[in-house]
Amino acid sequence: MPRLLQPARTTGFAMALRFAHCSDIHLLNLDGVRPWQFLNKRITGAVNLALKRRRAHNDALFDRIVEHAHEQNVDRLVITGDLTNLALASEFAHVAEKLEAAKLPITVIPGNHDAYTKGSARHGRFENYLGKFMDGDRLAGEQYPFVQRFDGVALVGVSTAVPTLPLYATGQVGPDQLARLAKILDDLEQEGLARIVLIHHPVIDGMAHARHDLLDLEAFGEVIARHGAELVLHGHEHRELVGVLPGPECEVPVHGVSSGTALSQRPGREGAFRIYEVEPGGLERETYLWRGEDFKKSDD
Repeated sequence: MPRLLQPARTTGFAMALRFAHCSDIHLLNLDGVRPWQFLNKRITGAVNLALKRRRAHNDALFDRIVEHAHEQNVDRLVITGDLTNLALASEFAHVAEKLEAAKLPITVIPGNHDAYTKGSARHGRFENYLGKFMDGDRLAGEQYPFVQRFDGVALVGVSTAVPTLPLYATGQVGPDQLARLAKILDDLEQEGLARIVLIHHPVIDGMAHARHDLLDLEAFGEVIARHGAELVLHGHEHRELVGVLPGPECEVPVHGVSSGTALSQRPGREGAFRIYEVEPGGLERETYLWRGEDFKKSDD
């Protein structure tokens, strides 16, 4: 595995976590959906499905990711948002069934497609169907961020999922959640844990398309600059993205992964997942890209 930047400090804990990261799997199920359920922002999503997305993605690739995760003996699968297309109840039920069938510990966070309409967000559809995959510690009873602790490592799940206008896919963390994130990062540092932040939208300026950006990107960056993290993982743009954010002691690596179910063969946009290993002294990764028949390990 290629070695990444070292964690910001040496902990007194034995660190060991091996996990697979994928994102934007967009699992589709329209069983029982009625025409009037598209009489909102979903009409643009339905057009996109008909003209593009259905031919550009294949649920079977997610099944293969799960198989690879078992073959590679990972401890956990992490999915950073957009598990659905239109935030329909039928889709969430389908996703929940798929995740249950995986027979693997799984961590999820929501993406913009998982809060596609005001109704789906207001009723907490993502949390109601997939809450068991976000079990963890929280501050003041608030849903996000949540923390999952392992041996010397913590996963920190952040939500940027907010309903938006048609043709927009922006996200927002919000000042209250950012304040909780800052405290959580400080607390985890005091515990000596390597902190891996999970977020859906890109957090580096210029990496998101117009109308796809994180509205409080600068404020998120300030939290990382002041309080630190060892790794930030995201999805959203359906392409491989690698960069860094300033941290209090050293740069923090930021990795965006392409859609896990994409059929594209365009460089950087192939279906992909990564395997990370967190261990004493550093982080390592392997990238697997869809090559038309199966995922193959990349040379990155």
